[in-house]
Amino acid sequence: MSSQSEPVRSKTNRAERLCQVLAALAAIWAIVAVFRLWRGPAPLDVAEQAIAEGQWETAVECYLIHLVDHPDDWGARLELSVPLTEIDPKQALVELRKIPPDTDEYLQANRQIAGICIACERFKEAKEALLALEAATPDDWWVHVSLAEAFLREGKLILALHHAQRGAQLNPAHTRTHFLVAEVLDDLNRHVEMIPPLQEVIALEPEHYGAHLNLCYAYAKAGQAGNTRREAEWCLARNPAEVDALRLLATAARDEGKRDEAMEKIQKALKLSPDDLNSRLLEAELLLFDRKADEAFGRLQPLYDRHKNDRRLAALLARSATAAGQLEEAKKYREQVQKLSQ
Repeated sequence: MSSQSEPVRSKTNRAERLCQVLAALAAIWAIVAVFRLWRGPAPLDVAEQAIAEGQWETAVECYLIHLVDHPDDWGARLELSVPLTEIDPKQALVELRKIPPDTDEYLQANRQIAGICIACERFKEAKEALLALEAATPDDWWVHVSLAEAFLREGKLILALHHAQRGAQLNPAHTRTHFLVAEVLDDLNRHVEMIPPLQEVIALEPEHYGAHLNLCYAYAKAGQAGNTRREAEWCLARNPAEVDALRLLATAARDEGKRDEAMEKIQKALKLSPDDLNSRLLEAELLLFDRKADEAFGRLQPLYDRHKNDRRLAALLARSATAAGQLEEAKKYREQVQKLSQ
């Protein structure tokens, strides 16, 4: 009997040892689980959740806790700048500038530095970051568009135009870039050249209201009355209270020799916006054409105190005062025109 009972005891001992090992492993996992529960989630996990919920200050605190132990975690420092920008853009710049040039995160850090600086109107700093990016990634359309915006805000229009056009060339499907080209050309008084980029916007988005309204303006500046009328009517069909479209339609009617229609449209615009200077100036031009100098002068004179630095207003006041026989007043406004022309 004893020779047959030995294998049974061996199997029993092995089963017991297996159970003991499993019990020990279970105990270890229980201890690990308790430790993790006691320690809490990792700071980066909390930060990620906080960003998803828009809790910027909590996210920043968690990233800073993580960076105390991992100061060279440049990816985390880059991520920190996102919530930090929402509450303290200047400090976000400080953190981003800690990222060394020899890291994978350096170029992205420069992109974020540029974006923050443009938003804060710190254009010199934005350009420094963007020029570094241009040297590293010369075919990045975003870099060129951002440089164009920075140069435009500084009044460096030729440089702004160069980068805006390059951005449009690199990414012709981006409507904002074409708009930027048109905006710079407007500031350069190159209104005929505004037309193609605005047409590009409409080709991409046929119902883009802003593009149609700006194209209407460009046509008016270029003296293309028929096209001005078409775009103005397109806008008014969608927004009958659009003052700019009414004024531009009045301009087209004037250029077509339809003075009654022009006056009708400009009066409608002025009813909607009595203080619109451009509409008042067009009204005065129409009145002067109809030899109603006294009326034109009377409508313009109350605007002078608010717009005395507007050369167009001073010139029209001088013209209407001269035509109305008010020579002293005409002299005063001519002197103001000369002063503004210097």
